[in-house]
Amino acid sequence: MKNQNFCFWFCWAMVAGGVWIHAAEPAATVYHELRLYTVTSNKMDGVLERFRDTVEPLRRKHGITTVGYWSAPGTTNGGTFAYLMAAATKDELQKQEKAFGADPQFKEGYAASNAKHGKTVDKIVTLPLTGDASAKLDFTSANPARAFDLRIYSVLPGKLDAFRNRWHAFAVPIYERHGLHSIGWWIAEKKDADGNDQFICLLVDESIPAIHKSISEFHKDADWIRVEKETEAGGKFPSGVVAYKLTPADFSNLQ
Repeated sequence: MKNQNFCFWFCWAMVAGGVWIHAAEPAATVYHELRLYTVTSNKMDGVLERFRDTVEPLRRKHGITTVGYWSAPGTTNGGTFAYLMAAATKDELQKQEKAFGADPQFKEGYAASNAKHGKTVDKIVTLPLTGDASAKLDFTSANPARAFDLRIYSVLPGKLDAFRNRWHAFAVPIYERHGLHSIGWWIAEKKDADGNDQFICLLVDESIPAIHKSISEFHKDADWIRVEKETEAGGKFPSGVVAYKLTPADFSNLQ
């Protein structure tokens, strides 16, 4: 505990307003983009079929790298379909997607899917992501397939640096202690509807029940309870979080 306390006070420097300051990090060189589809009721099978048979093969043809595809159940609709793309730059991905969208094979496959399944998606949210050099991305797949926890935190104005640094220095190691492994984290380029920053993280465990167990143990961890209390003495960092418990699609690179 002595070493942990030393780490805490060494890493945590307080200035006016309770801001945690740290050495500048170099900018990330890889661009990522998250897509979230709100699936029409009872149409998840149609979405998965279209991406498995048409979309993903043609994305590879046009050089588009998709880190992973996932689905999550929904209570009032067909659930959520999510995927994470990677490219050297945002411009590169946009050029690749333009060529993909103009491909006659895509147009033919999409038309066939619509004829078979009808409307399959109610809404699409696109989140361009800014990399964080402190995040160690781990896209190593596993067999058997695991379950994933995608979270989108709404971080209050002026609190992003403190939230991100606490996540890096404390939240991730404590989650790891309880079996929940970090895939990576990012900052969305655009703010949410309330004007708050969006912090996106992706975690993984052996199953969805294991994720719930790890989260429960994390929140009961004495180190986390202390860190959260001390870092938020001047006010909360996030105003809320939207979480998706995800299962990888059978054609996903990341399992």
